[in-house]
Order: sequence, then structure tokens, then C-alpha cells
Amino acid sequence: MANVGELTWRDEGVTENGVLERGFTVQGARDVITGIMWSPPTIPAGSPLVLIGHGGGAHKRAPTVLPTGQGFVLEHGITAVAIDAPGHGERGGVQGRTPEYYALWKDARVMTANATADWKLVLDALLGLGWFDPARVGWSGMSMGSLIGIPHVAAEPRFKVAALGLCGTRGDTPDRGNAGEVLAEAAKKITIPVIYLIQWDDERFPRESALALYDLIASPDKRLHAHPGAHGEMPLEGRMAGRWFVAQHLKA
Repeated sequence: MANVGELTWRDEGVTENGVLERGFTVQGARDVITGIMWSPPTIPAGSPLVLIGHGGGAHKRAPTVLPTGQGFVLEHGITAVAIDAPGHGERGGVQGRTPEYYALWKDARVMTANATADWKLVLDALLGLGWFDPARVGWSGMSMGSLIGIPHVAAEPRFKVAALGLCGTRGDTPDRGNAGEVLAEAAKKITIPVIYLIQWDDERFPRESALALYDLIASPDKRLHAHPGAHGEMPLEGRMAGRWFVAQHLKA
């Protein structure tokens, strides 16, 4: 059995349209953390790095995650990484907002603490490769990627910038447990630059709760982008704006 924190490449990777996709695992404290890296074919030493959080009931290669990872490479030449969240993908198989999904969020403090611990191990392992600049690390995560991401960004001092959104202190997941309380506490501790994206007609997180959460973020440099439509209808323009904001801060 691998030691906790040990990274193992699962394959040599496949390059398509200038993006190298390569699978890896990191031995976690509870189970094996499964992940994917999207990068240019060659990664120069001292490159920036973005960590991507996926949505609830999804996985590391979900239809919203894949173009985000590839987009950071194609649009900005920045390597991106996603992992399966606890209980998701290869780590439990939760698909959609099922009873199993909601059980994971019965106590958001446990769920977010486990996810933060996983990401810390992954980031430690990736920085240990010597490829990435530890002063140029960013986060990108919508929906559950913010339910997990906001506490994680608040707790991880190595983040320089974050794209967050499609989330609020009330909604489908927060109303079933204590996630709203956890988010509110964590948001007040975030001081790095943030772009926050919302859907004006989001049926999973009421608009007022999304705006309240944005207001709690303590960053002196924060931007709010709103688009009409439901939770899953964020336009390409919004997603590209999130990537652009993160990339500009990481390239600075």
C-alpha cells in the first residue's frame, strides 16, 4: 500500500488538440484519491496551477469540468487538476442528488474537512513534483465546487485567486443540514481576489442567498458576474470570464 500523500501516475497520458490529459492517484488518509491533470504537452518549471472542484453528484471528468480543465490550458496555457470528491466518481459512485449524496452533506463540517484534507494532500504531492510555483495556485469551483471550495479556500494559504459561484447560504443542499452556517463562517475568512458567478434564476440556490454569501466574502478585490437562467445554464461567456480572472492573477 502506498504511503499517505504518495502520487502515482495511472498512465502516460493522451494529447488531443494541444492538451495532455493524464490520470493519477494520491493515497489519502481514508481512501485512494483519484484525479486528472490537463496540461500543455510540456510543463515549464515554475508554472501556475489551478485546482478544480466539480459539482454535486458529478465527478472529475464531468461535462462541466472537462471544458474547464481544457479551457485553462487552451486559453491561458495553465495546467489544471480535478479530483473525485469524497463519495463521488471512483471514490463511491454517487451520481446525481440522490439520498447518498445528501447523506454526505448531513454534517457539512465533516464533508468539507475531509475534502480539504484530500486537496491538501493532492496539492502537496503536485508541488512536490517541482513543476509548479507554490505562489501561483488558484481554485475554480462552481456549485458543490463552492460548497467544498469556500471552506477550502479559507483554510488553504497557498491560494492566490479563486473563481466561485452557483452557491448560497440557503438552497437544496444547505437547507438539509449545516452547510449554510459552514459557508458563512468560511466566507468571512477569504481575502484573496475572487470572481463570483451566479445564475439569476437559480432553482437550487435562491438569488438572495447567493448574494448574501458573496457579500460575506471578505476579499477587498471581488467581482460579481450574474447571468439570466437556471442553475445549469451558465453561458460559455461566464465560464470563460471565470477562467480569465483566475489566469490573470496567476500570470501576474
